[in-house]
Amino acid sequence: MTVTASSDWRTIAESFKAALNSKIPSEWKIPDSQRPLPLDTSQLVKQCGILDVTEVAIVSLDATDLRDAIVGRQYSAVEVATAYLKAAAIEHQATSCLMDYFPAEALARAAWLDEELQRTGKPVGPLHGVPISIKGGSRVTFGADSRSPRGQGARDHRGVRVVGGQAYRGKGRDHGVDLTQCGRRWVWCAIMHLETDSFLGPTVNPFNGNLTSGGSSGGEGALIGGGGSVLGVGTDIGGSIRNPAALNGIYGFKPTSLRLPKGGNKSEMVGQESIAGAIGPMGRSARDMSLFVSAVLAAEPWKIDGSNVGMPWRPSEVAWKGGDKPRIGVIWDDGVVRPQPPMRKALQDAVGKLKQAEGWEIISSLYFTDGGERIKRAMAATDEPTLPLTKWIMEQNTQPRSALEVFELVKRREAFRSEYNAHFLFADIDVILCPPGPGPAPELGTSKYWGYTSIFNLVDYPSAVFPTGRAVSLDDVIESRDSFLGKDDREIWEAYDPAKFLYAPLSLQIACQRWEDEKVLSALDLISAVVRG
Repeated sequence: MTVTASSDWRTIAESFKAALNSKIPSEWKIPDSQRPLPLDTSQLVKQCGILDVTEVAIVSLDATDLRDAIVGRQYSAVEVATAYLKAAAIEHQATSCLMDYFPAEALARAAWLDEELQRTGKPVGPLHGVPISIKGGSRVTFGADSRSPRGQGARDHRGVRVVGGQAYRGKGRDHGVDLTQCGRRWVWCAIMHLETDSFLGPTVNPFNGNLTSGGSSGGEGALIGGGGSVLGVGTDIGGSIRNPAALNGIYGFKPTSLRLPKGGNKSEMVGQESIAGAIGPMGRSARDMSLFVSAVLAAEPWKIDGSNVGMPWRPSEVAWKGGDKPRIGVIWDDGVVRPQPPMRKALQDAVGKLKQAEGWEIISSLYFTDGGERIKRAMAATDEPTLPLTKWIMEQNTQPRSALEVFELVKRREAFRSEYNAHFLFADIDVILCPPGPGPAPELGTSKYWGYTSIFNLVDYPSAVFPTGRAVSLDDVIESRDSFLGKDDREIWEAYDPAKFLYAPLSLQIACQRWEDEKVLSALDLISAVVRG
């Protein structure tokens, strides 16, 4: 099927769907004998029989161990690339998580890396041979852009292709294996959701196919959570890294907004800086978050990307108020929506709370200061209808605003940040521990409350999520309540039913003050280890 600049969304969708499916070899497709798939497909990659014993061992490692195994020549980069090409193909068939897929490019790159290691005896960068998945929306030197005729959307942006190396946006050298592009999908209606949806259908949760994978980096979340990737790159302007990481039982890190380079990320919202987004890693371990960030910042990306603050990675400078352990303040609920019973259980040792009821009103009004007109024009270009959750977010305190009105909103934002900082300092803590959302992954089409993640976009605090190791079970008790904090609180509380949310992972979130990114990841390592026990 030929795609032209004037093609409507249906033509574009069918073209990309056909192209993606054609890249998956028949021997990597799930046999009919294993269909219909079970509700929980989180172990499908390892158990369906498409991967051999060695490949199962490969996809069981985190990125740090995988890098060491490749450099130590336990596995070749080609073996690793092949294992993850299979794994990504399987996971896409289970959850519809991929936007594009690059088997030929990945294997060619892996072969070159093996040759270089053999020739020099040295790894090509700190992530030598580690496959990386990229959220849809990054400009890359391979693949295609759904909003352009095929082949016209892939532009070289000084190393966006290099997410596997010393800088995925930096010195222009690539040191990894670019494997898949996944994430928010590519149909325009999938923007600004805590879900990942398009008119090809939703991306579902690998632990429960009736639930969402989150968003907007939900393709990354499902792919990594289901074992189809070991390390990925997402974006976050309201929770789009942390929400899908939490819902899919993986780790995710949103840095302070200017700490990691953002150049090369496609958006219809360029110039909108009232609430600044961030790019960050998603993966399987706390140490992989640090591995990724340290690798990126070691390349000094601020010398190319003018929006990136020139601040090297300084983990050795982290100091705790409590001496050898961080002092933790716990937010039990945000005063707007109380966590559902399983999330409350995950926070049963909480010792205090902070309230942030004003946060959602301010942050929602700052997302679309043009009334959403640029987004609407982009969708109209292909005659694409509006999905319900897109319509909902664009109606949340959204209207065209004058420059003076935007200035006033930013003034309110700054006042809120100052007040929040004052509360943080008064509490005399190192780190906040809180829910990443009201509960486990919601049912499809129902994700509307962002307060637990968006608050840290509003105050621009670095924050991360981690899996607790707990999941929803039929033993969970449905608690009754006589009073509610508001309409959202009632709807979310009454929606909970263990039978509907069965197997869904439960995660927690931590945050520190602005620019304390090293402290967040140090705390992530310590706290997640204790919680997971």
